[in-house]
Amino acid sequence: MEIFIGIAGLLIAWLTYKKTFHSKPDEERNNLLGIFLTTQKLHLEVQSLLQKYIDDNNGAEHFIYPDITFQRLLDMYKQGFEKDLSDKVYEELKNNQNYTKSNIGTFQNQIDIQHNALLQFRNQLLFLQATTNE
Repeated sequence: MEIFIGIAGLLIAWLTYKKTFHSKPDEERNNLLGIFLTTQKLHLEVQSLLQKYIDDNNGAEHFIYPDITFQRLLDMYKQGFEKDLSDKVYEELKNNQNYTKSNIGTFQNQIDIQHNALLQFRNQLLFLQATTNE
């Protein structure tokens, strides 16, 4: 009986190890792709808000930060979008089967940080928009 319990324990340990370290990270990849698309949409919304401010206030040369105009910031956002959040990047994340759970976790963390920063900045832009419309 002890041999059966020992073999069952080894089998469970082996299956757990295999599932934990050698399974395809499908769930993690799907979570990453979902937050990627949400962040992509949020990034485009921020770009739209910047463009709206520029258009409504003739504000291309207005300074949003010292030495940074609204137009320059918008251009930086557009470049960053193409580099980090474009459909090409999405397809790479979606189709690359060599990414491990650890790689995907790192990407997830970076996207989460970017998403939170975009949310804060969008809220600031919405507040700015409300004060300029008064």
